[in-house]
Amino acid sequence: MAQSFPPPSDTSSKVELSVSCSNLKDLDYFSKSDPVVFLYIKRQMDWVKLGRTEVIDNDLNPKFVTTFKIDYQFEEIQNLMFVVYDVDDKHHVEDLSKQQLLGTMECTLAEVMAAGEHLTKSLRLQGNPAGKITIQAEEVQDSKFIVHFELSATKLEKKDFFGKSDPYIEIAKAQEGGAFTVVYRSQHIMKTLSPRWPAFQLEIQKLCSGDWERTLQFSVWDWNKSGNNELIGICSASPKDICPERGGQIFNLDLTNPSHKGKKKSTGVLVFTSVRATPVYSFVDYIRGGCQISLITAVDFTASNGHPSQPSSLHYTSPYQENEYVLAIRSVASVLAPYDSDQMIPAFGFGAQLPPDWEVSHCFPLNFNYQNADVSGVQGILDAYQYTLHNVKLHGPTNFSSILDKVMQYASVQENQQSQSYSILLVITDGEITDMANTVDRIVAASKLPLSIVIVGVGGADFKNMKILDADDTPLKNRQGQAMARDIVQFVPFREIMRKAGPAASVSRETLAEIPGQLIAFMKANNIKPNPPILRRQESTVYGQPGTVGIQQAPAPTLSGPQGSVHFPSENQSPSPYPSRPQGPPPPYPSGPQGP
Repeated sequence: MAQSFPPPSDTSSKVELSVSCSNLKDLDYFSKSDPVVFLYIKRQMDWVKLGRTEVIDNDLNPKFVTTFKIDYQFEEIQNLMFVVYDVDDKHHVEDLSKQQLLGTMECTLAEVMAAGEHLTKSLRLQGNPAGKITIQAEEVQDSKFIVHFELSATKLEKKDFFGKSDPYIEIAKAQEGGAFTVVYRSQHIMKTLSPRWPAFQLEIQKLCSGDWERTLQFSVWDWNKSGNNELIGICSASPKDICPERGGQIFNLDLTNPSHKGKKKSTGVLVFTSVRATPVYSFVDYIRGGCQISLITAVDFTASNGHPSQPSSLHYTSPYQENEYVLAIRSVASVLAPYDSDQMIPAFGFGAQLPPDWEVSHCFPLNFNYQNADVSGVQGILDAYQYTLHNVKLHGPTNFSSILDKVMQYASVQENQQSQSYSILLVITDGEITDMANTVDRIVAASKLPLSIVIVGVGGADFKNMKILDADDTPLKNRQGQAMARDIVQFVPFREIMRKAGPAASVSRETLAEIPGQLIAFMKANNIKPNPPILRRQESTVYGQPGTVGIQQAPAPTLSGPQGSVHFPSENQSPSPYPSRPQGPPPPYPSGPQGP
C-alpha cells in the first residue's frame, strides 16, 4: 500500500524575519562595535540556535541583510531570544566566549506576527536598557525563482577629498507601510568612480517577497573606515522593470541624492549589466519526477559497544525496551525507507570477527550474502541486525573507510537527465573512528557522487572526530589538499537529541534535515533538472504480505561480475532472507570483554 501522510496544518506557514538594531552600546575603544545577532528558539527546556546574521563593522545602528526563516505555528507558543554581540574575533564568530555581549531580547513569534509592520523592543544587558532591536516578519511565498545580478556604475560623484570614492551598493525592498528593508549589501571597491561589483544572486522571496512589481531601492554608498558612510545616490525600479524574462527593458538608471538641495542632479549612473531569473527546484520536484532514493545502512559491531549479554551494552537486547541501535534504525530508516522504491536496502556491518575463521571484517553484509546484501524494508534491517549480533564476535577497531569504499560503488552510477538516483548511507556507531585520514579522503572523493552520509552516534562517547566529519564550519580536505565539493555528512549524537527533542520523530527530523539541500546541491552542480512528475504504482513494491516485510518471499536480482550485471535466481530456488548463512558454530559469549 502507498504510504499516506497527514495533510499540512492550515495554521502553519513559514515566515521570514528581518533584524535591525539602534543605539547599541559602543564597546570598542578606537572604533564602534561590530554587531552580530544570534537567534534562538526554546524547545522544551533548552534554547536551540537557529542561526546568526552577518557581522557589520563599526555600526551602532546596523540593518542586517541575513534573515531567518522559521515555521510559524499559530497553535503553539514559540519563544524566541535574540542575542546581540560585539565581535572581537572575526575568525571564530561562533565562539561566544571571545565576543562581548551587547544585549538580549526575548519575545514570542506570535508577538512579532501580531505587532503589525514591525516589533521594536529594548535590548537588556544585566537588567538595564542597551539599545533597541526591531524585528520585521513577512510570510514566505511559494516563489521558485532566483534572480542573478551583475551591476556596475559610471560617473559616480566623488566623495573623498584626497581620492576617489570607495563605492558599495545596497538593495532594499519596500514594505507595506512604506519603509524599506535591506536585502543585499555588496563589498566596497576601493578608489573608483566606475565600479563593477561581483555577481550575486537572490531568491525572489528575499528580493521582493515574490512580488515582481514591488519597488526596489538601489542605493550606492561611499564606504568609510570609521563607519560614517556617505550616500552617493539612489534610484528605484521593480524586478519586472529590470528583468528581461519578465519583459523588463530598463538597463540603466540615473542616481540622485535627496540631500542635494534645489534641482535634482545626477550623482552617477547605475548599470544593470545583466539581470536574469532562473527557476529553483525543490527536493519534492526531484522526487515527483522519479529520482530514486536508495538507502544503505551500516552498523557498528566493535567491542567498545560492550558485551551483548550485559545490560550495560549498547547492543543488549532487553525484553522491556529496545536498545539505541534499534531505536536509531527505526526512527531514521523508517523516514527514509518510503522513498526507496523497491524497499530492498543493502545492510552492512563493520568491526566484527566473522565465522568460520573469525577474521576481523570492516565491511560485511548483515545477511552474509556477499552477492546480494539487500534486506527487505526496515524490519529486514532489524532482523538482519539481530541475526548478525548472535553470529559474530564484537572486535574492532572502528574503521569507516572500507564501508565508504563499498557505498561509493553503489553511488558510482552514471547520472543523467533521464536516469536520476541518489544514495543515502546511514551509519550507526558508538565511538571515535581510528582511520580518520582514510575516511576524510573517501568523503572528499564521495562529495562528487550522488551520496549523502548520515552518522548517528549512540552511547556517551566524545564523538570529536564525528563533529569534524560533519564539516558544517570547516570543509574537509584530503591529504592532497583537495577540498570536498559539497557538504555530504550529517552527524547526530543520538542521546543528546533524544534528551532535547524527546520523541523519535524529532530525532529523525534533526538527523535528516540536511538531506534535501544536499540532493539539490548535487543536481544543481551537475546541471540536472527534475523530470516531469510521473505516476507511481500505488501498491507496495515490497515482496510478501503485510507484517512480513522482513522476509523476502520472492527471489531478488543479485549483482555480480565486473560490470555489475544482473542475475535472477531460478524460480525453484528456495527463498530465504539470509541465503548464505555463515559456516561454523556461533560465537561463544564468555562473561569477559570481547576483542582487544
